[in-house]
Amino acid sequence: MGEFKFGRRRFLGLTAVAGAAAAGAAMLGEPHAEAATGVDYAGLKRALTGPLLRPGDAAYAAAAKPYNSALGVRKPAAIAKVAGTDDVRTCVRRVRGHGVPLAARAGGHSYAGFSTPNGGVVVDLSALKGIMVKGDGTAVVGAGVKLLDLYAALAAHNRALPAGSCPTVGVAGSTLGGGIGVVARAYGLTCDHLESATVVTADGALQTVDSNHDADLFWALRGGGGGNGGIVTSFTFRTVPAPTVTIFSLHFPASRTSRVLRAWSQWMDAAPDQLTALCGVTAASTPTNRVTGTWTGPASALAGHLSALIAAVGAAPTSRTTHTYSYLNAMKYFAGPPAGREAFRAASRMLDRTVTASIADRVVALMSRQKGMVLLFDSLRGQVGRLKTGDTAFAHRGAHASVQVYSGNAANGPAVLAVQQALAPIVGTGAYVNYLNPGQKDWASAYYGANLPRLRQVVRKYDPDRVFDFPQSVLRA
Repeated sequence: MGEFKFGRRRFLGLTAVAGAAAAGAAMLGEPHAEAATGVDYAGLKRALTGPLLRPGDAAYAAAAKPYNSALGVRKPAAIAKVAGTDDVRTCVRRVRGHGVPLAARAGGHSYAGFSTPNGGVVVDLSALKGIMVKGDGTAVVGAGVKLLDLYAALAAHNRALPAGSCPTVGVAGSTLGGGIGVVARAYGLTCDHLESATVVTADGALQTVDSNHDADLFWALRGGGGGNGGIVTSFTFRTVPAPTVTIFSLHFPASRTSRVLRAWSQWMDAAPDQLTALCGVTAASTPTNRVTGTWTGPASALAGHLSALIAAVGAAPTSRTTHTYSYLNAMKYFAGPPAGREAFRAASRMLDRTVTASIADRVVALMSRQKGMVLLFDSLRGQVGRLKTGDTAFAHRGAHASVQVYSGNAANGPAVLAVQQALAPIVGTGAYVNYLNPGQKDWASAYYGANLPRLRQVVRKYDPDRVFDFPQSVLRA
């Protein structure tokens, strides 16, 4: 459901944000014991082509682990490693109506662990990893495909899809929440490139949805968040010619962090769409800063844009690097070296205005009181803002940036939530559904804004009995 955004692993590695290894408690409660007895697990196992893992099975413990190890030990009642669409339909038909949580899982990166519910049935889509690139550049992609595998397959055809940078994030969750990526201003969100999708709805039916067939559900799938309304088994994307990407990174003196944040924001207001940039503010008594980004125009033209930022900051950067890559190698750069599971706490806000001196000073003051935490301001607008708020379920078309509150300390959940709450009057009350936080009280309005009433109506139409239910389901909003 969730995605690891714009260069987070690379950014954190370079800024040395440390995290504790201790895992926190699981965030989802156990279902009622009597409800869990209603599913005929033996019958479900016989009906599936793929394996059904139950507690005590040799492969169960490993399969039950979410990517975020801070979520602790998860105990789903069963994990269906589905072999195809028919298995997905079988799971829905046999589990629905028994009061047992039913959740799809692709990459397993849900920040809150909603894709691996305690006491529930996990529909593990990881085997649905087919990728077919057609002559017209469209790509049919299985819901179990991971982002780096998709980038590599598209690169073989000199094509690309704008999306996130964590290599093991599933394309499914990323797309369904919107899909903020490293070239978002140049090409828009991942969901903006979705042409159609095959979906298993709550009655077990298989439907292909697009702008002409079940257009309301197709609208909801583009930013309405994973887990709502059905289980997508494949996506058809419109891809773009693979661009050359120049990646840049600048550090400025810590004493200039407030000025950097303000200068970055105003710089992005005036920037062409080819420029997408992140501004990071890392907690310390004097918070530090970093500006990292991508440029998809001629490499020689980037220097002038960077010089304009430096002039606005009014201080020379303490370090400055630029490298030009193919799109695939740029994604590999942001992914960083291979890594396993991570322990982290995270939340988000959406920056709804240009950063003024007052806003920047308040952000820096807030981060001067924190430890082991970073704010990642990811620029939007550009092609993201070319669509209207109601064109897709992604409601933040006018946002200046997303703001991720991230800590690599598994015990830092309360502090992350407190910072998220403190940011609301400073930057805005919105939040990004792919950065789920189970402790957030205003999650429904924050994730969906003006699109919430329509989204609730659509999801209720396709899932009237709340088959796909979880603590932050649209039907609970």
